[in-house]
Amino acid sequence: MQQHPIVLLVQKIEATYAKEVLKYLAVSKKQRTEKLYKLIASAKNEEQLQKELLYKKLFGKTYSEKGDYLWRNEIRLLKEELEKFLIQVEHENISKNNEAYNSWLLIHAYDRLKFTSGMDDIFDSLLQTKENYASYNFVLDACLLQLNNLHYKISDLAKRMNQYPELIQQSTHVLNDMISAYCAKLNQFKMYHNWLAYSHNNEYRESLLLDEYHLSLTKNPISNFYNNYAQSITITSDPNAFTKQLFYLNEAIQIIQPLAAKNKLLKEAQFQVIMAKGRELSANGFFLEAHEILNSIRQEAQLMNVHFRTVFYVNFITNLVKCKFYKEALYILENEFSNENPLYKNMLLYNKLICYLYLRDTENLSKYISYDLDAAPFPQNYMLKVIKSAYFYLINEFDTALSIINSLLQAKSSEKMQYYKPISSLYKLLFTLSVKNKIHKKWPATDIQKLKKEIQLFEETSTIEFKNVSVARWLNDEVERIFH
Repeated sequence: MQQHPIVLLVQKIEATYAKEVLKYLAVSKKQRTEKLYKLIASAKNEEQLQKELLYKKLFGKTYSEKGDYLWRNEIRLLKEELEKFLIQVEHENISKNNEAYNSWLLIHAYDRLKFTSGMDDIFDSLLQTKENYASYNFVLDACLLQLNNLHYKISDLAKRMNQYPELIQQSTHVLNDMISAYCAKLNQFKMYHNWLAYSHNNEYRESLLLDEYHLSLTKNPISNFYNNYAQSITITSDPNAFTKQLFYLNEAIQIIQPLAAKNKLLKEAQFQVIMAKGRELSANGFFLEAHEILNSIRQEAQLMNVHFRTVFYVNFITNLVKCKFYKEALYILENEFSNENPLYKNMLLYNKLICYLYLRDTENLSKYISYDLDAAPFPQNYMLKVIKSAYFYLINEFDTALSIINSLLQAKSSEKMQYYKPISSLYKLLFTLSVKNKIHKKWPATDIQKLKKEIQLFEETSTIEFKNVSVARWLNDEVERIFH
């Protein structure tokens, strides 16, 4: 046993942390593990380290091959406890000697809490003092956390877009700092090798990494994951874009699954990419497939931080509405999940009203139409007002419904607005024809064809994103109900 790895480890720890390790083992309350450590640490010679003797003292019985599994298990448990102790000691050592490490831990803690003002303070401090501690890896990680949280803390899209370039540039500068630092450290070893080679008349010399060093990016599992995930975020009008998106998302999911099984800190990345697949399936009309994907991570969402949990529920509930699972969506909205973030709060309100609209529940709709819908950002405020007009349509107050829709159509047009006005135009046509035919039991064929023709034109000219907007799909259902 004298050269056994566990014996050597105990001896090394005993020589450096004798008091600390005994205190740690006492607190752990694993008496047999503590006893085995003391037996090995106090051994004076090779005889006292014999496995049979240690086994006898530890278990109170004679060693046998049959009982060897007990010995192996205790060795494993002792090794695990000593490694936990060393991790704790090393954490305390780095924390005591490098303030950047503490800031890095703190910004991660604030990230878990989504305490963004605290994150901003730590980030600013890390960035301003990055040269003081020369811990560029911690600063770079903080930069990426800030980028990751922009979509959570800034609901105004214009302001968010203005923040991205500055943060990306800062991150790039820190990345360059980190690469430069590691290249210089590597140069130190290259020079040492060259000195040895010179001293021993070896002609081979290592080339130094100079100021103009350009690295060739390595393909490794985590880089492959993020590269595939990035490729899935398409901004092209390619008709095959969705097929490509699914390909890259499936690749990313396949890569991250074995990594997340080993490194639990990657569970969030795994959750995020699976959620992205569900969102894209939903956006492209595959509602039931999206439900299956999103429902598979519903329990896992409870373990995520508040931001990812919120994003998940917004996507999950939105897709429930698209699946026409209105009662389930309302149950979750009323009993399982709520959120005060202005951006998501209005999205959830929109889904709640859509459910009531499809269920023709005018009593519940009436509770919300008096809300200040202008408080929501565009396009949420626009779509909420469309629903408000539909409410008055349902209670046969067609003039009010038309007044709301006309105000939307007369609003100052913008590049964004032009995509939404066709939906309002369809609603106006529905309301106008409803007024015209309110005393008739059956609409004339010319009016039916007129409305159907406009709906068909909308379907042919709109992107799949707009065709799948719930207010557009409700109008289709309403037309089918009228004609049948």
